[in-house]
Amino acid sequence: MLTVYRSNRAEWLARVLGEQLRLSPPDLFESVNVVVNTWPTSRWLGEQLALVNGISAQVRFPFPGNFLRDLVRILLGSEGDIKDPWRADRLVWPLIDLLPEFLELEESLTLKKWIDSQKQVASQLNQEQWKLARSIADAFDNYALYRPDYVQNWLEKRDEGRESSDKLPPSLCWQPALFRLLAKKINVEPFGLQVKEAISVIRNGLVPFELLPRQIRFFCISSLAPVQIELIQAISGVLDVQM
Repeated sequence: MLTVYRSNRAEWLARVLGEQLRLSPPDLFESVNVVVNTWPTSRWLGEQLALVNGISAQVRFPFPGNFLRDLVRILLGSEGDIKDPWRADRLVWPLIDLLPEFLELEESLTLKKWIDSQKQVASQLNQEQWKLARSIADAFDNYALYRPDYVQNWLEKRDEGRESSDKLPPSLCWQPALFRLLAKKINVEPFGLQVKEAISVIRNGLVPFELLPRQIRFFCISSLAPVQIELIQAISGVLDVQM
């Protein structure tokens, strides 16, 4: 069930949450998950809960990205605390390894011309090469979260048809080819595609309730990616979700 509490006063919402925890406290070893956007929000909210109840204990304040990725991991039955290799800070390193191989391919012509114009070719890794790889990693990280349909088309090579490839300007047509090389090297689906699988698990009634929290709360979340909203909508059909 999804319940939404609306107000333009954050302190009022904090008091509502505090009263809920006072009237229905967690079990002795149960953690309360309250998803927030920022670390300062978590500190302020913890103080507000303590003012209402005299104490704020067993409350966790995860960020949406990490929390929802952990939720998907549980739904798909992944073992251990696996870090998402498609996050930009991790993706940059396999990108650096792949770029020399990719630049030998015909699809890389536009990117190779740009690199040559910047005089970035060197036998050893330098700062400019790392900056280039990080820029690509940031873009691919955003694609995996905000454009999962594009990513799926790229992985299934549906971008190679005339109608599909026309959607990308010529200067960017190297991106699908490089993305496929990365996917082959990493061998882990991007987060957006994992969410679609997790939603199928929920709809098919295969939810591992014993591994999930009884309730999920989101406090003053100002924005979410569409795929994250789809996941929250789906999980609210089987868990108590409050915003």
